[in-house]
Amino acid sequence: MSLLSQGIDEAALRTAFRKDGVEPVRFETKTYPDEITIIVYAREQDFVAAVELASFLETDLQTTDSKPVFLVVRKEVDASQPDGLAGVKSVQDQKVDELIRLISARSRVSSIEPSLVYVQDARASLSTVTASRHHLVFGRRGAGKSALLMEARRQVEREGALISWTNVQTLRHETPQRIFLFILEELISTAIAGRQAVSNRSSLSLALSELHEQIRQLTNKDVTSNDEAMRLVPRAQRALAQFLAVEGVRVFAFIDDFYYVPRDSQPLLLDMIHGVTRDANVWLKIASIRHLTNWWQASPPTGLQSGQDADLIDLDVTLQDPEKASGFLEGILSEYARRVGVTALSRIFNRTALDRLVLASGAVPRDYMVLAVSALGRARRRPNARLAGVQDVNQAAGDAANSKIQELEEDMAANSGVAERTLKSLSTIRDFCLDEKAFTYFLVGYRDKERSPELYSLLTDLMDVRLIHLVDSGVSDSHQAGLRFEAYMLDLSQFSGSRLKQKITVLDFEDGHFVSKQTRSGKPPQLGGSSLQLIALLRRAPEFSLQQLEG
Repeated sequence: MSLLSQGIDEAALRTAFRKDGVEPVRFETKTYPDEITIIVYAREQDFVAAVELASFLETDLQTTDSKPVFLVVRKEVDASQPDGLAGVKSVQDQKVDELIRLISARSRVSSIEPSLVYVQDARASLSTVTASRHHLVFGRRGAGKSALLMEARRQVEREGALISWTNVQTLRHETPQRIFLFILEELISTAIAGRQAVSNRSSLSLALSELHEQIRQLTNKDVTSNDEAMRLVPRAQRALAQFLAVEGVRVFAFIDDFYYVPRDSQPLLLDMIHGVTRDANVWLKIASIRHLTNWWQASPPTGLQSGQDADLIDLDVTLQDPEKASGFLEGILSEYARRVGVTALSRIFNRTALDRLVLASGAVPRDYMVLAVSALGRARRRPNARLAGVQDVNQAAGDAANSKIQELEEDMAANSGVAERTLKSLSTIRDFCLDEKAFTYFLVGYRDKERSPELYSLLTDLMDVRLIHLVDSGVSDSHQAGLRFEAYMLDLSQFSGSRLKQKITVLDFEDGHFVSKQTRSGKPPQLGGSSLQLIALLRRAPEFSLQQLEG
């Protein structure tokens, strides 16, 4: 939100700083119901002077609605200009230290720490996400859901929209009714703080303020009943719709990590939120993991109905198109590397290591970046190592196994027993692949999937937590027309390093294409360079019966 929209003359404020020799880099405004905070970003050499000057300028900054204004000074860090552009000769270079620190610090996105770089994905264009339409944004952990929401937030803020942001992870121990209260409180606070056209003494403002106070009183209680929460829906919808219609502004309500709400409670919570926003120029952007989300209940109709109430956006870049996934992921890593002066990834990774990173990450962006850092760290431990290689990536993938299991348990903590069932399913599939069949990839029949949807959901749970990966969704049978399969592979963390046995048939990724190899044997690899060759490779995989997941 601009300073001008708050009745503050940015040029005059900038001039006031300049009079004392301080040149502000930029301003950022945060509005609250009872105050306005202006964040002044200053160069490091101006920081102390800017802090001293800010305390004097605050007394002169009163807006038209008499809200107090506070100035907060922060140092501006310019990450786009690396120090020096001398060529990097090996992984031992100081710039690799800087790259590791940068990725480690910025691999996770939040409302206060947006992504350092945003690489556009054609399937999730910003023009779609920022439209006046409700959206459910799905993707595995690390697929870029928060990054997309943050980029959408930045764009709609520039267009003058108001922003409400809630991360459900911080509310995961609350009941759905209380989560609804916190989301509603944030939404109404946003509307009140962004008031410009509506007088603070009008009936519209008073109604919204009274409702806000009532919600605060309810959140201060230990328990909120379902009736107390439900009674707020029509009142909040009417107050918001009337207020925003006169104010003439859109509100975007971003709700991140929605999957922390128990699945059986999700339709009710979505129904209440949707009831409040209906016909009120408030647009929901909800990020979650698909198979941990129950967004619609048909009887009685409850929640958000896809195609009617909301559109679905799927962010998962899978291994079904490895060449496209490779280009997308390398584009992200290259941007980070460029920020610290590493002009080409070939200066720190060999080509096969970059290919293996795609496979090891299952094409999940955050996993790709974290594994890249881990592989660089392992390479630097080898004396005189110049590049990170395939074995460094393999070892990094093995190291990641425990953290993935911990993430699985955290993601599914809100759904009793799900993590235990998912881990049991992983053990069954891993035993089938490595001990029984000596293959790291396998087939699941369409007919089996249709006959046993509940057992199939255990498979998709494993895919969502990145412990198996979809390779191809339509493998035909060479002997029986109409018989089709889905092809999956175990995550590299489940068979790399010490887990890798002799004569295990594995899928690898080389020069943008899959190949099939048998480990520690003299057999030549079989190429999957064309779609027909890949189908031929996948047809040789053993078929896994979903009935093995019973019990």
